Amino acid sequence: MNKRYASSRLTSGNFLFPDEVTVAEDGIHFVKRRIFGSDEEIISYGKIASVKLNSGIFFADITVETTGGSQPIFINGLMKGGAQEIKDAIRYYQGQEE
Repeated sequence: MNKRYASSRLTSGNFLFPDEVTVAEDGIHFVKRRIFGSDEEIISYGKIASVKLNSGIFFADITVETTGGSQPIFINGLMKGGAQEIKDAIRYYQGQEE
């Protein structure tokens, strides 16, 4: 079952084009939209090295680092509860792959 999370439009850099994260069975799907096009990246759970969660009062930021040596994925302005759900889902699916 896929679950989609979007950054709040009230946070920095997300007013016109909020970032999106989808937790799917095959991995984490990141979408960063721009005026002309978008960047999309899919990372399988086995390739995720670490997940860092920085929480504020209402919003949280997630940084996902991979084992492949690519740049970390940074998503800011997620609702605090949603960010925790993403982190928990990554840990759950990583446990399923072992």
